[in-house]
Amino acid sequence: MYEYARTEPVTVSLRALSGRVDVEAGQNETIQVEVSPIRDSSAARDLAAEVKVALEGDTLVVHVPERRGSLWRRGHSLAISIKVPEGSTLTGRSAAARVRAAGRYARVDLRLSSGDSEVETVDGDAHITTASGHLTLRRAGGAVELKTSSGHLRIGDVIGDVTAGTSSGDIRLGSAGASLEATTASGEIEVGRLSQGQAKIRTSSGDVRVGVAPGTGVWLDLNTSSGRNVNGLAAPGAEAAPTGATLELKVRTASGDIHIQRAA
Repeated sequence: MYEYARTEPVTVSLRALSGRVDVEAGQNETIQVEVSPIRDSSAARDLAAEVKVALEGDTLVVHVPERRGSLWRRGHSLAISIKVPEGSTLTGRSAAARVRAAGRYARVDLRLSSGDSEVETVDGDAHITTASGHLTLRRAGGAVELKTSSGHLRIGDVIGDVTAGTSSGDIRLGSAGASLEATTASGEIEVGRLSQGQAKIRTSSGDVRVGVAPGTGVWLDLNTSSGRNVNGLAAPGAEAAPTGATLELKVRTASGDIHIQRAA
């Protein structure tokens, strides 16, 4: 266990291999880091002892040493627990660790080779990528970019622009306060609420559902090769369309239906 007396936010510099990383940003009066083997063995204990943990100015360094060969692939995975003050920044790289970040962060930048990631709240921008894994982000006050080659994307409410891309997986977005670009080769795309900016949505195989905020004027460009266009904005009993468009919505799907409706 490593512990540092500090109540001000820090920048976490994370380097992990395999295993799991749990970060918590909350009302903590100290910074705490705990590193332990997931499966107990002398080699795993040696690896845990070699992890660099240090508070260098405003940066908390947690770096697992790079191992050549297949040592870390033979089950010598680590469980890393980090507690930092609320409003800290999380940056990190990982080969195959699952990363979970609870609490509120100023900014998040995670680049994973493989593994799932879940982040709760980011006041500013969030950038998370993984080659293979599911990505989840609950809330963000800035711009968001989430990308995975194989996995689902789950995004809650975002104040700024959203860029979401996956080669094979579904995309679920609660709301975007600005522009949106969402792309998947094979999967469904669902957006709860849009109100302004430019939205470009594309899937090769899957349905698309988009909610437009009440009172929003929208310019539509919808195209599906072998599906239906269902425009609920012009349905009987729907509210009159506002004069002037604040949202440009372009949707493409090769094989799937497109549903556009007023958001609740």
